[in-house]
Amino acid sequence: MELHRDLEGNFLTEPPQNSARLHNSKRRISGIQSMEKRVRLTAKCSKNKGKCVSKDYISNLSSETLVSILSQLTLREAVATSILGRRWRYLWTSITILDFDATKATDTIQSGPMYVKWVDRVLGQYEVSTINEFRISFDLDQNFMHAINSWIEFAMTREVQRLEMDLLGQRPYNTLSSRRCSSKCKRLWISQSCGSSREQFCLNLLSARTPTFHGNNFLKDLYLKNVGITQEVIDYFLANCPKLERLSVCGSRHLVKLSVSGSSLSLKHLEVVYCTCLKYVDIFDTSLISFKYVGLDIDLFIENVPLLVDLYIGVGKGNLDKPFLDDYLSQFSCCLSQLQVLTLELIDGFVDEVYSKFFPPLNNLKKLVLEVGAWGEDHLLGLTPLINACPYLQILELKMPWIKVEDHDRRKMRRGIKCPHKYLKVLEIYGYAGRTCEFEFVMYFIRNAVALEKILIDPRDQIVKRTPLASANLKIERTARRLAKSQLEAKVPPSIQLVIL
Repeated sequence: MELHRDLEGNFLTEPPQNSARLHNSKRRISGIQSMEKRVRLTAKCSKNKGKCVSKDYISNLSSETLVSILSQLTLREAVATSILGRRWRYLWTSITILDFDATKATDTIQSGPMYVKWVDRVLGQYEVSTINEFRISFDLDQNFMHAINSWIEFAMTREVQRLEMDLLGQRPYNTLSSRRCSSKCKRLWISQSCGSSREQFCLNLLSARTPTFHGNNFLKDLYLKNVGITQEVIDYFLANCPKLERLSVCGSRHLVKLSVSGSSLSLKHLEVVYCTCLKYVDIFDTSLISFKYVGLDIDLFIENVPLLVDLYIGVGKGNLDKPFLDDYLSQFSCCLSQLQVLTLELIDGFVDEVYSKFFPPLNNLKKLVLEVGAWGEDHLLGLTPLINACPYLQILELKMPWIKVEDHDRRKMRRGIKCPHKYLKVLEIYGYAGRTCEFEFVMYFIRNAVALEKILIDPRDQIVKRTPLASANLKIERTARRLAKSQLEAKVPPSIQLVIL
């Protein structure tokens, strides 16, 4: 029987499946081995012949340089270099980035106990007293509480600057929730945003069952994905990590309320995503620069955030009792005039409902990103009143996840209300399928955006293009690309660069 080894030197009775990444890793390590071998042979030959032909450049490299090279590899690849020689044996323990991501298809770690064993073994050999980044990414629940807590303590006591935990890394989210979707689709969205039905690991730094954390004066970025946290935990991090600038909470089933306040906080960027038990968010008297909320319909209170310039709002509702934009933009009335970047997910609403509404002027807005459900019967010109409220807009992105791609609205093109866009330079459309509503949307800006320099068209499905299911839509994608070329190449003037991906 032919035996194979994984990156840690363990024997496998069968070759690993889907081993493209493993093959690349072995090739990198093999390249280093062969290089060292060539250098040794060259040095030996030059000694025998009495003349200098080459030098052992690898041996002459400083440890700092070699550690820098190892930092470009994955953690498992870096650990695997320990077999190259005596000097390499513990060299990997000097890297300052520990990324324990075992969610790739090529990984041989298939269970929680295997993952815990791997992480514990690596940390047991690690010698550096400070680390820059520490990342845990695997499907773990409350049963692994002791191990997870010990890892957090390890990172915090080593002055970690970026801490990331993703305990359900293999479960993708589907952000679609629309009144045109079936109830099954809505339940799927809610169940995925809640994560697994198993008991979610709950991070409770104040519990006697967990280690006592004394804070960290170096932590700047904290990402908690599929980790149960509460308001008390967030308060603890904000109080004990005075340099914390970025906080991201995704998929927590324990977070019910979130309140962030205090002008003395260093927090600059806040993200709250898919926390389906969340009832309200209250933010005031802070120095936030960016804020992102994606989830179910909740109460958002924003007040006295003078530095907020980047806002991302995506709300999925079960119904549209209140118009989306009227309801949510009004809650940000105190900061709309200062925004420079605005991202809105309009998956839940008809584009027609936006049409002919009055919006307050967004005089500082430079970039607008709109994500809308790609329904054949919608006409995208309904978005123009919102776009026209941004007189100094420079970049416009339209993202359309494919919900229904058939172009059954074979009708005459509309021209829309004429409005000059004097500063718009870049128009990007993602999910272009060649429907009449998309074509007339592009033509509207060709006629009205006098400073337009570039139009980018991406015909790929914005939902599945990041998943293995993307190949199922290749036929639709090819048709969309062909339609984009036939519709636009003859219409776009030479002064505008047309890019069709």
